[in-house]
Amino acid sequence: MKVFVIDFSGDSALIDLCKRYGHEVAFEQCDGAEAYRQTRSFMPDCIVVNYAHKPSHGRITAKKIHQRKSTAHIPIYFVGIGEVDYDKVRAIGVPLTLHQLEKLLRDKQLHHDQ
Repeated sequence: MKVFVIDFSGDSALIDLCKRYGHEVAFEQCDGAEAYRQTRSFMPDCIVVNYAHKPSHGRITAKKIHQRKSTAHIPIYFVGIGEVDYDKVRAIGVPLTLHQLEKLLRDKQLHHDQ
């Protein structure tokens, strides 16, 4: 599975988690506009946004990706979101805990191998 990670924290833990299950991973850690451009060329199967760091920046970037016709169909998962912001992201994607994301990545890898 192709996974695009948007993570403005500067930490590679979320990227490493996505790679752990053998997925092809691309990422952007600095610039929302660059993430927007890269998702169009990479055309991932899903997008993972670290919402714990610069949440509005991640949300706005995800919203723009979701609004673009060519990438509107790609599922977007938000990790590290507080309950207060659930409604803000539900129109764009799915809030997940880190554990739920790991399960999704593991399950997708198992299906990929079969």
